[in-house]
Amino acid sequence: MRSIFAIFHSADELAEQVEKNFLYTDEARRLIGVPKDAQLSVELRGAGESVAITYTGERHATLRISGDDAQRVMAYARSAGWANGITLIPTLARLAAAGAFAGLDVGARRSIRAFAQTRKTDPSRNLGLLWGAFHLLALAGWVVIDGADTDAHYALTPEGSSAAACVAAADVLFRRAADATAMLQHLHALCHGTRVNRDDSAAYVALVDQCIAGWPLPPIADALGQRVDERLRGALDGFLLGPTWVALDMPVFETHDGQSSKVMDGIFEAFDASSDWVSMRDGWPHANRTVLDAAWRLLHYAGMVDIDTDREYVRLNALGRMHRPIAASYAGLAASYLRSYAMLNDLLFGDPDPLDIERDGHIDRVMNVYAMKGISSGAALQEAATKIVHRLFDETPLEQQPSGIADIGCGDGNALRQLAEYVVHSTRRGRMLADYPLLVVGADYNESARRRAADTLAALAGVPGVQVLVVAADVSQPERYNDTIAASGLTVKNADGGFRPAQLGDLLHTFMFLVHNRRLCTRCRDTADEILVRHLRSVDRAQLRCVVDRYFPGRLTVSMQAPEPIAHADLKAAFRVGYSDADGFVPGYVAAADLLDFFARWKPYVGHGFLIAEAHCPWAASEPADWRAAQAHSTRIAQLPSIFTWGMHFVSRQYLMPFHEFMLTACLAGLQPRDAVYGRVYPQNFPAPDQLDDYRYLSIAEYVAAA
Repeated sequence: MRSIFAIFHSADELAEQVEKNFLYTDEARRLIGVPKDAQLSVELRGAGESVAITYTGERHATLRISGDDAQRVMAYARSAGWANGITLIPTLARLAAAGAFAGLDVGARRSIRAFAQTRKTDPSRNLGLLWGAFHLLALAGWVVIDGADTDAHYALTPEGSSAAACVAAADVLFRRAADATAMLQHLHALCHGTRVNRDDSAAYVALVDQCIAGWPLPPIADALGQRVDERLRGALDGFLLGPTWVALDMPVFETHDGQSSKVMDGIFEAFDASSDWVSMRDGWPHANRTVLDAAWRLLHYAGMVDIDTDREYVRLNALGRMHRPIAASYAGLAASYLRSYAMLNDLLFGDPDPLDIERDGHIDRVMNVYAMKGISSGAALQEAATKIVHRLFDETPLEQQPSGIADIGCGDGNALRQLAEYVVHSTRRGRMLADYPLLVVGADYNESARRRAADTLAALAGVPGVQVLVVAADVSQPERYNDTIAASGLTVKNADGGFRPAQLGDLLHTFMFLVHNRRLCTRCRDTADEILVRHLRSVDRAQLRCVVDRYFPGRLTVSMQAPEPIAHADLKAAFRVGYSDADGFVPGYVAAADLLDFFARWKPYVGHGFLIAEAHCPWAASEPADWRAAQAHSTRIAQLPSIFTWGMHFVSRQYLMPFHEFMLTACLAGLQPRDAVYGRVYPQNFPAPDQLDDYRYLSIAEYVAAA
């Protein structure tokens, strides 16, 4: 297989790389709509042509794609792989160093609790974090986990056994890499000279030298070893390349009173005006030359920059420009959690909250916001605007439209501003604001976020017919939020022409990557059982059967006559992902019950629907005997941002659900998507695995009360 990390320029090699990485699976044939034995091929087309699939009979299909789009497809896969390495390498290294795989044969089961007790007498508060760490390796195809509770076990797959042996043989390298998280969390500051630490600078240069020389991994013995060697080298490259992308892309910010402001350009901004060469000596006089020169060598090795023969000038080449917005955003999200990964031993085996999550100490929030802005302003927001907001504010009769948009957990207000501007400039509602004013409400519990949002939304406040309000609100307390809106002075027009105070039910509510970040309100297992039973007994069974048939075929059955349509124990077992909070392990069914209760609290205010954009983690393989399926499954997951996304969330008490489980929970809550579920990682029409339910990474839909 042509590695996702290899760079090819010739049309034939690039077409082969796309074909071998994306079109070799039965799932690809299912997406394209041809039989399992059909022949698939790739044909590169001219620039500007959209991705298309043509059919020759029933058993042959050709993916026609421009060279630029083919490179962009590989850029997404490559960038995801690099960012995945940021969380994968320290997790693998720390678990291996702790003895998680010592004496463990392929397929032999070991209790997560029993392993934890070899490091800590009472590991109760660490078990959720440990489960999350093993789940990260399960997504990589290296372990399987049996169970989503405190009695869960793990087992090595053949690839996992090979990876563990490789880590043991290169113990010094992997320990050094895991220790380097403490330095890499500061790489941006080191590069810009706002932090001075010669030991850290030297450690970075040494890692760059090792990367370019070829990581010193043990010799390859067979085809299995070849696959594992390729995965480990790619992850090690990404572990170093990811923070480097961020160090060069992100500007320097200073924070005062919770407000961040840009005080210095990012390194890459020197290339924004043109594609000219920039002097490596004089182009960035403020920077740490030792660190910056090593960064240029690393990116040159990766094929992203050109360096002249005299090694005096550098430029970001065409591939680098294509990768930059993807790689820097993905890596920025993962790297913003490096301070947590620098404390991973404590998280797993000591103090489970050494950085104080409640006070945001576990994350570089400035970096996270910067990276998230690159994600939220991209394809996800465009799909939300053109597919959902357009229908509501352009195709729906004006008198039936929402009175406005309210974004809970609005952060800096950037996503809300873009959606509101779309309504103003691209819909019929925007042309009728004099008669049908638009309310724009940003809500956040964080005072600093509200100040940033007020600044972001200030320009909208000057648009005739647009009313802007920024308020304090907690997503877990919609009743209080509704009271705040009603007392705010915002009004809406009645059918008789009079006015009344606005209510939450008058608005379209947007939840942009927020649902998984809610504060857990249901913690007691008995309470969770009661919530599940209550919703089981009131759910629309026909709708439940449709959801189960699609998302849980062969796993769940729906009875139309029994007191409960699904046996309670079977429903609990359907939630296969475990989590953690301040008290320890959170079983998947408890997190699901909490989400059910969350939806129930919001349902009275959902007159115009929830626009929910949500990230998901796929199910990892859980059947120890099915190694081949685990290998194929992990290969497709590796093409997506799933591993690093799970890696961010399991260390920070967030409840990232597989898409199947999310849809089942929504159904039990009496909610369903009004139309299609949108959301994609790769270019439009490209048959990428994230368009399959089993691998969906991003979902965007408007949820309404089931008919």
